[in-house]
Amino acid sequence: MDILKQNKRTVFLLIAVILAGTCLQILAPRFLSAFIDKAEYKAPVTAIALMIAGYLATVLAQKGTGICEVYLSSRLGGKITNRIRHQMLEHFICLPMTAHETFSSGEIMTRLDEDVEGVYDYYQILFLRIGTSALLLTGVLLTVGMKNGPLALLMLAVCLVSIRVYKAISDFGTKCYLKSSQAAAVFNGFLKDKLDNLVEIHLAGADRYTLLSLKKAMHAKFRESLPAGRMYGRLWRASTVLEVISISGTLLIASLLWDQGVITLGTAYLFYNYVDLIYAPLQSFRNHLGGLQNAAARKKRVEAFLKQPAETDRAGQTASLTEFRSLEVKDLHFHYEGGPEILHGINLSLKKGDCLGITGETGCGKSTLVKLLAGLYQCPPGSIYINGLESASYRLEELREKILYCPQKTQLLHGTLRDNITLFDQDIGDDAIYKAVNALGLKDWLEGFEKGLDTPLSLAEGSISSGEGQFISIIRLFLRDPQVIILDEITANLDRKKEKELMDAVKHLTADRTVILIAHHAQALSVVNKTVAIPSRQHRTGF
Repeated sequence: MDILKQNKRTVFLLIAVILAGTCLQILAPRFLSAFIDKAEYKAPVTAIALMIAGYLATVLAQKGTGICEVYLSSRLGGKITNRIRHQMLEHFICLPMTAHETFSSGEIMTRLDEDVEGVYDYYQILFLRIGTSALLLTGVLLTVGMKNGPLALLMLAVCLVSIRVYKAISDFGTKCYLKSSQAAAVFNGFLKDKLDNLVEIHLAGADRYTLLSLKKAMHAKFRESLPAGRMYGRLWRASTVLEVISISGTLLIASLLWDQGVITLGTAYLFYNYVDLIYAPLQSFRNHLGGLQNAAARKKRVEAFLKQPAETDRAGQTASLTEFRSLEVKDLHFHYEGGPEILHGINLSLKKGDCLGITGETGCGKSTLVKLLAGLYQCPPGSIYINGLESASYRLEELREKILYCPQKTQLLHGTLRDNITLFDQDIGDDAIYKAVNALGLKDWLEGFEKGLDTPLSLAEGSISSGEGQFISIIRLFLRDPQVIILDEITANLDRKKEKELMDAVKHLTADRTVILIAHHAQALSVVNKTVAIPSRQHRTGF
């Protein structure tokens, strides 16, 4: 409703155009009816010409209102969908990491694109299409009622029966479209996952297995989509029967009344025309009901998505992390929801300016630990203290501004090198980027790009090496000037030359900052002044 209030002018204009178009649709047949009567009773040519001119003017005006309606509704629809899409993306970012892990990237794309479009389609069909049809039906019934009450009642009965039948089919169809939408989202997620890993699939010789999995996924999508696809056929069959009944009944009544001299030939034509006019919105109701079912299902998916609890700060956040002084972990136990315990009785401490190295076997929980320290996961109460206070005493936003986490794999975006460094933050100018590059000793690396900061990057294989990707991560960290930096195996999969260049940049980055570093290579651990080893799951003991 807020977006409608912000676009009140467009909404009111659209309502006015719809009302005008409806009135013109009702008015046009009256000109033809009057033309028939005047021609039958040999009225003056001028009067007949006026009826023809009135009819043509009405039809032209009707076409004009139709064009205006399409323009205004499209403009309003774009604003509404963009607002909802922004709201959903913002909500998704605020979801906890446990919720992020339940969605594939393809499924999120489906929800942000197709499902959001479905929300606007729902209201457009309900109010703009079906609402307009209902308005036209009301106008026609009132006009016919002024001419002949019994015929108007018959037409009303036909309309009510038609709508009731369509509604019954629609209620059943919505459930089918819900399953169809979910199946499409799952399939899109599966497909994107395979496309993103085509090189690995080919190198592993898993082409046949992947194609078989894709075939099964397509069958699953088709199986869930087929019942929804049959809904329109049911609506069409029901509407055809009702159309035959309504037109036959009206023609019979109009013929009897005209034969008895109760109505004129023009009025008989008017009744027939209005029945045809009534059936047009009923057909529109039928045609859009299938879309309404699909849109209603997508709308429910959007509503369910927005109802998922976002990651919020705990009550009682009064502390401010203006300056980091110390971090302490006391008897930390942690497990993912429904999984075994990952961390058992972890204890460690570091002060401002320390560079802590964390080592341990693969799978012992090193990455989980640093993600807890960075606030990406909610830690158990009484286990992590910052400046002597529980981490829950600080706002998540402030905590994540002061403590930055750098993952093992750099996430690249489709854009220029500048865009990937700034993450599309227009407040960061080129001067700040060059200053960061020089401070980190990466000037030669940047000069290696022919187009400099305007070099296009993408997610494609070979767009940039792993080492160069980590250079981008280091520059990102430097530009945000955090107080604590967490580096998660950033030298993994790098050759010795790239590892040395990266660690030289890390030394510049970590000067006068507190650092937590996960690494296996001795060269990477050369910058630390204290080390902690996390025991494997088979040998868990507190330390």
